[in-house]
Amino acid sequence: MGRKLWVLWFLLLLWGCFPVGRDFASFPVNEIRPNATTKNQIFASFGEPQERGLDSGNETWSYYYYVWTPMGLQSNKRLHVTFNSDGTVRSYSFSAK
Repeated sequence: MGRKLWVLWFLLLLWGCFPVGRDFASFPVNEIRPNATTKNQIFASFGEPQERGLDSGNETWSYYYYVWTPMGLQSNKRLHVTFNSDGTVRSYSFSAK
């Protein structure tokens, strides 16, 4: 059974796309304002982050979506948000291809 699943996965990879992460809307990024936008607003716009962490003691949330094809990386987008201790956005970075 395991070998059949491996072969099926390999065939799908050769014939199509392989997404990693969860797609998210890019347009709300323009509405993020440091020291004003809150965690609740980020959550409402982008949902549950794929990763949570700390950067110099500040909470961080990361969102990403990559689409791989047999020819390599087709497209990607990544949003990384760092929060102040009061729950507002300290800084953020967004990249897309």
